[in-house]
Amino acid sequence: MIKLVVFDMDGTLNDTTTLIPTYVNKTLIHHGAKALPAEKVLGYVGYGGLDLLTKCAKDAELDMTAEEMFPYYDSLFQADPTYSVKPYEGIKEVLSALRERGIHLVILSNRPHHQTLWIVEATLKGYLDEVYGHREGFPKKPDPTVLHKIIKDNHCTLDECLYVGDMTFDIEVAQNAGVRSVGCLWGIGGPEQVGNADYPIEKPTDLLKIIEEIK
Repeated sequence: MIKLVVFDMDGTLNDTTTLIPTYVNKTLIHHGAKALPAEKVLGYVGYGGLDLLTKCAKDAELDMTAEEMFPYYDSLFQADPTYSVKPYEGIKEVLSALRERGIHLVILSNRPHHQTLWIVEATLKGYLDEVYGHREGFPKKPDPTVLHKIIKDNHCTLDECLYVGDMTFDIEVAQNAGVRSVGCLWGIGGPEQVGNADYPIEKPTDLLKIIEEIK
């Protein structure tokens, strides 16, 4: 029986496919570089803001470190954390249905913790029980350390947890932690990144069916 569902955020619960390239390109332009195609930027998503900025700066031939670029990038999120961001169709209804069944719902994102909180507060307030963005001193996914902590803190076994995400590292963190994975085919990663999930799903409501089957 599933008692805990842990979700990635970007590309899983929220559609941020406009926000991320827009803010990266605003940051590049602010520092005197050229903008990059949105598809190029999205191809680098997943391992946190500093990793994303490092790769984009290299492509844009910008001689700056991600640490130097990050304050401006972060200020864009602080000013408007939900620019063109919205939950995918059906997400709120599925989260509500899961909570009605007594299932604990958690976000685990590689996005900086404070940005994750800003976005959740604006788009999914009241739908999640806990939110974990990346924090100093903790490894990012696909390292299973934080996922194991969430499972332990909620007094669950590995079999009682599902991990839901849309990219390769999401499937890997579930595998590394020893829990079953759900791959969101609608996300940033697409079928090529989550096709090897235990349960690839085409729409959010499919998650409810999976949880029923596991009973």
